[in-house]
Amino acid sequence: MKIPATQIKKLRELTGIGIMDCKEALIKSEGNFDKAINFLRKKGENIATQRSFLEVKEGALHSSINYDQTFGVTIGLSCETDFLSRNQNFLDFLSMLSKISLLYNNKKKFLSSSYRGKTIQDLIIEKIGVVGEKIELKIFERIESPFVTSYIHNNQKIATLVGFSSSEGINSTMARNIAMHITAMDPIAIDEKGISNSIIEKEKEIISYQVEKENKPSDIKNKIISGKVRKFILENTLLNQKFIKDNKITIQEYINKFNKNLKIKIYKRITFP
Repeated sequence: MKIPATQIKKLRELTGIGIMDCKEALIKSEGNFDKAINFLRKKGENIATQRSFLEVKEGALHSSINYDQTFGVTIGLSCETDFLSRNQNFLDFLSMLSKISLLYNNKKKFLSSSYRGKTIQDLIIEKIGVVGEKIELKIFERIESPFVTSYIHNNQKIATLVGFSSSEGINSTMARNIAMHITAMDPIAIDEKGISNSIIEKEKEIISYQVEKENKPSDIKNKIISGKVRKFILENTLLNQKFIKDNKITIQEYINKFNKNLKIKIYKRITFP
């Protein structure tokens, strides 16, 4: 099967693996990206697990939280060049739209809403004429909770919204630290219950394939597999991850310092690739 160079390049960009290995993986998987990534992981390649890749070229993100911190919105504008995504005028425009976005529940209503006699979509079209690049509202994510906070990485390519079960026993620094941790560590789920069986089974299949090559008794292999699956769960669930600012404690232990009854209800980590 002949694999187009564009497909090989795309897999390389997603995984960081060498071109020839990517080509082999795509041939073995008959062009299926998910199967190709699994093939590479079975070979022992270190590839991030189950991450989403948005088909956008360049852009920036901005988050806004309402006055009583009960809901927040992250929006993302795409553009054609990295130069524009870092332009202050572009970022100021994004910031203005972000504040307005708090008034709406979804992308469709936001784009069709009126601001100073024009729709948001019209404002974006006007901005295209000014900057000379295609601009599009690619991302609109909203969460609600008794207490909501956000964190945006300084390159404005990654943003996180986090919703907590209560505003009691919580302060803005603690909440922001957790949002920053999520931004940096990219957990799959809040806890083990949030990881789908399909992800666990896929990981178990990969680990089993790797362990099968070892010259060890079956019972030992099974213990190794169970241990590696458990490690995978602990390293990829938010509450079990080691806190990025203090790797002696987990996120759950960090929360317990402030309020043992406090829960993380929801989070959304959004990226521009």
